[in-house]
Amino acid sequence: MPPTVQRLNDVATALEAALCQHFDAEVITKEDSALHLTIAEAFDAAQGARDKAAELASFISFDVPALGLPTGAEYLSRYGTTIGETVALPRSWRSLDHAPTRLVVLPHEVGHVDQHKRGVDAGWWPRKVSHSALYLCSVATDDAAEYLGHVEADQYATSEAVSRWLGGAPRPLAETVDELRRHYALRPAGAVVAESTLKSHYATMEDGGMPNVRSARFTLDWLEANAADLKGAVLS
Repeated sequence: MPPTVQRLNDVATALEAALCQHFDAEVITKEDSALHLTIAEAFDAAQGARDKAAELASFISFDVPALGLPTGAEYLSRYGTTIGETVALPRSWRSLDHAPTRLVVLPHEVGHVDQHKRGVDAGWWPRKVSHSALYLCSVATDDAAEYLGHVEADQYATSEAVSRWLGGAPRPLAETVDELRRHYALRPAGAVVAESTLKSHYATMEDGGMPNVRSARFTLDWLEANAADLKGAVLS
């Protein structure tokens, strides 16, 4: 018997609390944030400005649609975004119907909080440089692009692993790499690192393991212990 909508919502809420406690993260509502309202205004202002669009798309941790930069309204209502230690989710994602989305997206986004707290590892850049600063610089330097390619590939693998655990069909590696490349305007050096990282994670999953990413491992262990009834039953 498939899980009820209420069961999915209860698990998503409990998983969010567990992730926030373990990784010392905060989850807020995007439309209530002055910062994200300002970013939404910037996206509207940047429509049609290619260089500014690339800069905005790489400054923060979120996925932009395949056809280009979102409008401000789309940014607020359609995408999860992580800046520093705070994950911002659209208000609509709190509804019962969006519980499966939260189950897949939250481990990915909280994983970025973990990366931020651990500091960057990108060539000559000091570890104390902020995670977001490397996102911003990724459009200009290869070492920053390589960093972005690696950390995003880790979290895309987290999303893929959780999705598969919930019953989702495996997503082709080439499709994932292409999406990552387009969404973050990755320089070639970053795309190479992203593909290599994803290949390693995909091979691990194909062998029945889980990606060696802290947020992925925590989430899958938590789901096995607290929501085993959802395994293979949500996205199938």
